[in-house]
Amino acid sequence: MAATGCTTGTDDAAVVGQAATEVCGGFARERSAASALEAIAGKGVRLTADRSEPDRVVSDLRKAARTTQSGKARMAGIPFCTLEAAEDEKNVLDVTLHEALAVPAGDADSVTAYATGRLATSSDLFASVYFTCRLTAPAHAIVLDDELERADENEADHPGIRDAQITLANAAARHVAAELGCTDTGLVEGVPGKAKERS
Repeated sequence: MAATGCTTGTDDAAVVGQAATEVCGGFARERSAASALEAIAGKGVRLTADRSEPDRVVSDLRKAARTTQSGKARMAGIPFCTLEAAEDEKNVLDVTLHEALAVPAGDADSVTAYATGRLATSSDLFASVYFTCRLTAPAHAIVLDDELERADENEADHPGIRDAQITLANAAARHVAAELGCTDTGLVEGVPGKAKERS
């Protein structure tokens, strides 16, 4: 009987990492975002986010919204969510945010454009969502760029990978916008649709 007592908890101790719905403050908790993360990381893969700083993202961007326009400089990207597979420590993806000085033209042929925020695009390993964040005075409106980069070693290429990447980037943007208290973001819920081509 005593010997059995010694093994209690060993199964729990063997479980490492977090589920897709739990990492980085639970930004991928909604079904569409959780499915997108599983499409990138693998179904049921446990993840670690040790190099992520979601709280710093919110505090630094809040300061940026209170910095006078004349004192603006492009911020370095702040690591909102850096994910690795817990079992083999393979890199999965990085999501970073920073204040952008402007929204780019976004006419590149190599990307797929989506209808969320002010400009949203996804390519083979990269997705980006630009959106406006309006805050109450004394803060002012700022433009944020939310960038997702999928690791080269993450072999998740399939026809819907661009949709999965933009869904996840959009979910991260919506999470940060909610934490900051942004209004007028133009960010959509769930899976962003493809943007209509300009005539």
